Amino acid sequence: MLREKSIKALKVNQEISADKILLIDDEGQNQGIVSRDQALYLAYEKGLDLALINEKITPPIGKLLDYGKYLYNQEKQLSKQKARTHTSEIKEVRMGLKIGQHDLQVKIDRIKSFFDRGDKVKVVVILRGREMAFRHKVPELLERVRKEVNGTFEKQAEKMGNRFSVTMMKNNSKENNNETKNS
Repeated sequence: MLREKSIKALKVNQEISADKILLIDDEGQNQGIVSRDQALYLAYEKGLDLALINEKITPPIGKLLDYGKYLYNQEKQLSKQKARTHTSEIKEVRMGLKIGQHDLQVKIDRIKSFFDRGDKVKVVVILRGREMAFRHKVPELLERVRKEVNGTFEKQAEKMGNRFSVTMMKNNSKENNNETKNS
């Protein structure tokens, strides 16, 4: 099923209804216009398939090839293309208000690696128990993280109960890069 959706299926052998075909042999040589029966006979003789490469023109172009090998190569090429593409995701990094310096540095390094992959990061600060009395320190922590990773906030921090969250993305502006170098 995957083959049919992602790879253009060619008409092969008996599926071809055209009387005359411009034939290309398995070595890429033009054999001229031949009848469908003659092309099928040549394909059978060489142990190959006759596939219509372009059926929109008159006469249609047919090629002698190993159709199974053709499909395999198309799937391989398609999987290589999929492997190269990376869709941006939103990754989540959680921390508390009393996070230690080393732990914070580990989180910052993790955020930088997400940015390098092209992902956005949702930073969540969780306040437990009496820490809610110090919620005014959350924006300071978020701003510190933003400066360390050279990121920008998509929007202001949101408060949901004891959680404060903000989504950050990599800052690509040249002005901010120069400011951090001069500091």
